[in-house]
Amino acid sequence: MEETPEVESTIAKLKRYKSPGSDLIAAELIQAGGEILHSKIHNLITHIWHKEKLPDQWKASIIVPVHKKGDITDSGNYRGISLL
Repeated sequence: MEETPEVESTIAKLKRYKSPGSDLIAAELIQAGGEILHSKIHNLITHIWHKEKLPDQWKASIIVPVHKKGDITDSGNYRGISLL
């Protein structure tokens, strides 16, 4: 199995208990995936690096309105956050 120290380090730093992205894969699942999954992720990143092209799905986001303060019926009191 290929050594993947950068991938291992990055996966270990993923924030737990946060909303997953559009793929619906939670950080906890990636962290629990072990050496086999981490190696597959490394291979995917290496492939993307060599092809110099991101998958189209990675370029999309879901924009969710988050209430800041004030009247909840006033759209000016919201800001959008992007879930990648």
